[in-house]
Amino acid sequence: MATNSEAAEPPFETAVPLTNGSSLQLPVSTAAPLFVVGPNGAGKSGLMLSLYRKNFARAVRVAAHRQTWMETNSVPFSPQSKIQTETNTKNQDAQPEARWREYDPASRSGLIIADLIDADNNLSRNIRAAVKSGKSAEAAQLADELPPLETINELLVGSGIPIAMTIEPNSTIVARKREGPPYSIAALSDGERAALLIAGVVLTAKKGSLILVDEPERHLHASIVTPLLLQLFAKRPDCTFVVSTHELSLPVSCRTARTVLVRDSKTVNDDVGNWDLDVLEPGIGIDDPTKEAIIGSRRKMLFIEGSADSLDKPLYEILFPGVSIFPRATCSDVEHAVTSVRDTSAIAWIQAYGIVDQDQLTSDKKIALEAKGVFALAVYSVEALYYNPTIVELIAKRQCTVIEGDPSQMIVKAWTDLLAAIASNADRLAARMTEQAVKDQISLEMPDWKKIQAGQNVSIAVDSQAHYQAEKARLQGWIISKDVDKIIARYPIRETAALTVIVSALQFKSRSQYEAAVRKLVIDDVVIRSMLAEHFGGLPAAMT
Repeated sequence: MATNSEAAEPPFETAVPLTNGSSLQLPVSTAAPLFVVGPNGAGKSGLMLSLYRKNFARAVRVAAHRQTWMETNSVPFSPQSKIQTETNTKNQDAQPEARWREYDPASRSGLIIADLIDADNNLSRNIRAAVKSGKSAEAAQLADELPPLETINELLVGSGIPIAMTIEPNSTIVARKREGPPYSIAALSDGERAALLIAGVVLTAKKGSLILVDEPERHLHASIVTPLLLQLFAKRPDCTFVVSTHELSLPVSCRTARTVLVRDSKTVNDDVGNWDLDVLEPGIGIDDPTKEAIIGSRRKMLFIEGSADSLDKPLYEILFPGVSIFPRATCSDVEHAVTSVRDTSAIAWIQAYGIVDQDQLTSDKKIALEAKGVFALAVYSVEALYYNPTIVELIAKRQCTVIEGDPSQMIVKAWTDLLAAIASNADRLAARMTEQAVKDQISLEMPDWKKIQAGQNVSIAVDSQAHYQAEKARLQGWIISKDVDKIIARYPIRETAALTVIVSALQFKSRSQYEAAVRKLVIDDVVIRSMLAEHFGGLPAAMT
């Protein structure tokens, strides 16, 4: 296996022309890999091809669209034809079409098999030569060195793939699983072959190579690709690695790595020539989930209160196009994520914002959050947007173009049934709102550690019953006046049957079907989008 180069090699050419007319030197280094991430079509493969062309003599390329099946488990050509095949393959990999096309894929796996067998034979010859020359210490040192194929066996076990491969006397490579019978490596699973081929390319590369690996996860499970690559990086400290990937946990797992975030690119005559990108340096002081969000995001990030399968995310993706949206469990989690991104100068190109549920936040709390870039909904929660009376009425009209029915009758039934559902839960809803108000008041009056250290004593008294009676009177008044707009906006109506009765009155089969219809309405109607945007306070203006 290759070792560190004794003579210093010239640096790799990594200047990248940018779409703004300037250029950027990509920070490649043997000290840590460089990861390249970005959405499909942004230009990642074009960037990898550009690096390969610039460093043609010393670069090794593993394409994203590589073929993993093998025609044989032996060397399919003579030594002379192997040299010619290597030359042809390298030249073909420099063509513009190599971004998406692989030439002569069967020969590529044959080259890797040949290189693995050659490396094993070369090591054996070197050991024999050392013994014949009386260099016993050198022979012993060479004997301790694992050939690439045995190293691959160790890597596969360390990556959770329980197979071992050996070279047979007839120069074929066979595999065994857990001491079972031997079988051709051509019969390995897709993932096993992919792991063998990637590791084979890396471990047989010439010393000091620039190794370009495009989408290693294409044929590998996420649980395998990360440990495999991390081990390969450690086995080849003499080489420089650039890895293009959609597996965002990869750069997060490699603490010293830099990450290139490709935003877009320009193609002229089928050749990518300019890129719009950012570089994320290692060691930024943010947690792993937030770092992974940054790696997978656009330049504008929106952290929202909720879960990945909640109603918030799909609606906000419509209302805030071109913005990457990431759910967080609580208001505090949203605040922490936004603050950590905004406070990190190394990622100044990221604009981070947050949305939290109203949940009866106090005016002081909302002002404090807005100063940090976190905005509260003008309504209790996102359900109040989906079931906003204006939207319910428009959905009823749309529904009646599909089924027989009178939208006005649907609406009358929806509000009658909603008021009945709220009335039967009025005391509990009033108590829930009181609970939050009491918690907020206590929280505001709590002394901080400085006041406690200074000897200040605080006695907090809250008249919860007064709050409760006032809240109950407010809700009862709205029920009597049939003010469904205010009820939906202020209370956690999802804790009652209110949403279900609306969906039933409009003759939808389920809430999810109704909510999908709402999102379709929002996509179609710019006026509705503007109306909903008004519920986010100063967020739309801040993001603009």
